[in-house]
Amino acid sequence: MSREYLEDAMQEISDEYLEEAVEWKPAEARVIAKKQKTQQKGTLGMACGRKQVRGWRVAVALVTAVAVIATAVFGIGGFRFGRRSSVLKAFAISEAEYPKASPYPDPAKFGFLDSKENQEAFSEAFAPWRAEQKNRWAQAKVIGDGLDGFWQQSISAFLKDAGEENRVYSPVNVYMALAMLAEITDGDSRRQVTELLGVKSVEELREQAKAVWTANYMNDGVNTSILGSSLWLRNDMEFKKPVLETLANTYYASSYRGEMGSEKMNQAFQTWLNEQTGGLLEDYVEEETLSEETILALASTIYYQAKWTDEFFDEKNEDGVFHSPVGDVQCEFMYEHMIMGGTYYWGEKFGAVEKSLDNSHRMWFILPDEGVSVDELLPEAEMMDFFIADEWEKQKAMNIHFYLPKFDVSSKMDIAKGLKTLGVTDVFDGSLADFSPVVALSGMCLSKANHAARVTVDEEGVTAVAYTVMEACGGVPSQKDEIEFRLDRPFLFAIMGTGNVPLFVGVVNQP
Repeated sequence: MSREYLEDAMQEISDEYLEEAVEWKPAEARVIAKKQKTQQKGTLGMACGRKQVRGWRVAVALVTAVAVIATAVFGIGGFRFGRRSSVLKAFAISEAEYPKASPYPDPAKFGFLDSKENQEAFSEAFAPWRAEQKNRWAQAKVIGDGLDGFWQQSISAFLKDAGEENRVYSPVNVYMALAMLAEITDGDSRRQVTELLGVKSVEELREQAKAVWTANYMNDGVNTSILGSSLWLRNDMEFKKPVLETLANTYYASSYRGEMGSEKMNQAFQTWLNEQTGGLLEDYVEEETLSEETILALASTIYYQAKWTDEFFDEKNEDGVFHSPVGDVQCEFMYEHMIMGGTYYWGEKFGAVEKSLDNSHRMWFILPDEGVSVDELLPEAEMMDFFIADEWEKQKAMNIHFYLPKFDVSSKMDIAKGLKTLGVTDVFDGSLADFSPVVALSGMCLSKANHAARVTVDEEGVTAVAYTVMEACGGVPSQKDEIEFRLDRPFLFAIMGTGNVPLFVGVVNQP
């Protein structure tokens, strides 16, 4: 079906039935909306003003966007959320059922909204999806700024000292792992975790964790953000059922039981991690095994994929030099001229630009000033304030020539040292750790706390994944109206989710 036919059909769509979708328009739909605005008003509005484009007659175009995005989201390596292999089923005590998300309705199923009856049917189908979006934002309000301290402290602790290597960290992923750790511990072991997460009780933590999970869970065929959790138990020990039920109900955690250290148990553990991360961290997962001494292990994951609101055009890509700590390297830069709608942000030692994603999320790109290293910038209070600020005073609208290197960065790190620095110490000491809520056993402590993450950025958007495994064993801006923002030396990035929750942050030393 031709684009012209779709645009003609959009002329017939009543604003009465379409206005409610203004807040959430996928990229393809937004492009058509801009084009239609241009035709109607006779202006050159295509190049600017994405926040002012409020005309709604875009629903028809979603059939194209949904088809393309659904293939990208669900077609990576045959990956399918919700699929469980026979390897996993053999060890399952209980397997979490994720909430069934209401799909964004396909206009093709409603005759491309060519009649009042079809418009009404589309509006009815659209209502559940919109209600879920409203609920996500309501949950974001529950989170509030209660986690700002954890976001700031952990980002600095886990990104510093990257040296010449890339470093990727998912704050929300480690948060969910720590929240589950608080559930299976007690006494000072629990208190240290809850203090780090900014809550006074485990009951308050459950409300907070549920809000974080709900606000950032998306699987509607257009956007994907899946947070997964699991608990792995030794088959020759008795575990307390109430805590397993709490983990299942609050964290959607699956529980598995088997012979620790066996090849089959390790295969099941690795299978779960790979399924939840789409196989994108397979090399790291191969290193994750459960030893014979393991009493229990918990794992959390996140799989994230979103399109840019305004995609890059590959014909504008150009080769350039990235000044890596190990020497200059050639790479491919994507280019966007942000006209009018561009905003440049700055601090004492950095400049920043944001780029919008289709799920009302955004991605920050933070460039240290010349002569300032990433490691120098990270401890700065202003830098940490910038990560979590809802509004930033030091900003200016200007024409921005934005050059972003295509990158695929990943890392794996032992976060035990960082957690100890942040005050979570008892769980690593067999004489102090208290795991009594889940098992009656003394001398237990965490022997492993690993975190791996990967973020890929290209012309279309972002794909990002992460897992956490815990195992228990015995600059000042230019005054010009135009600026070039070229990320050709080490820089920081941050993907911000609903409620300004940092889903992924990282250091790019080598794109």
